[in-house]
Amino acid sequence: MHLRHWLLLVVTQSVWSGSYIAMKLAGQEMPVGLIVFLRYGLATALLLCAAPWNGLPRLQRRDWLLVIALGALNFTLAPTLQITGLKHTQAIDVSVLIALEPMMTVALAALALGERPSSLTLGALLLGTSGMLILSGAGFADMAAGSSNRLFGNSLFTISLLCEAAVTVGGARLASRYAPSHSVLGMKAAGFLAAAAFFSPVILSADLGAFSWNAWASVIYLAVLPSVFGYTVWYRVIKVVPVNHVALSLFVQPIVGSAIGYTFLGETIGYETAAGAFLVCASLAWWQSRSLRTKPQA
Repeated sequence: MHLRHWLLLVVTQSVWSGSYIAMKLAGQEMPVGLIVFLRYGLATALLLCAAPWNGLPRLQRRDWLLVIALGALNFTLAPTLQITGLKHTQAIDVSVLIALEPMMTVALAALALGERPSSLTLGALLLGTSGMLILSGAGFADMAAGSSNRLFGNSLFTISLLCEAAVTVGGARLASRYAPSHSVLGMKAAGFLAAAAFFSPVILSADLGAFSWNAWASVIYLAVLPSVFGYTVWYRVIKVVPVNHVALSLFVQPIVGSAIGYTFLGETIGYETAAGAFLVCASLAWWQSRSLRTKPQA
């Protein structure tokens, strides 16, 4: 992998780490549905501005239904779960939990093919799930002092990762037939329209002038950097770099996310956070190192 690819991936993972802070800040003032609607509405508009260069999606009729379903799952349901979860947990926690997604994706891919996930993947997921429980404070003496809410928030975020993994597996047909820019534009537009339909009462009743510049800046950040820049860089890199190597860049998120959460939100890094984060990251490192020695993981 060239140095420029590593630099692009480090920047992208750092941008995604910042998205958890932005979601948490926006969620303190704005309704969840409004954030999702504004984020993907603006992202869709920006991607449409690039249409003269990238072109508009020209998909077969039977694939549009798949695009709509995956878009609603990945760009309506998943961010709704994430923002709701962040109301109950720390941005530090979710920047660590993102390490579970590659293993979830490989496990779902195996199930989609009618196969049993490998013992390596199942073992790594079990280790990572144990880390999530410890990260959430389960089993610690302060469980009654708010850790149950933290566990709820982390569980919602973990479910959102399962949604994203399902979209990755389900979108394999799109990836093999169309340019990534076309598929992503179609799915983001579908997510935006699904949010508009599902959250219409919240959107119509919202007083847009009541929100601070911090909230608006957070929404703009979410739309421009993670949703447009991040996806664009990610798909360009995985065209030329093996996915197993790209997944190594995920270790940037726990580091950057913890630093940002601690510095800007005053979040705590206690014993349970450190122990849980170690287990989650160790599960990815173990799974990744063993996978690289055997066969490439899709």
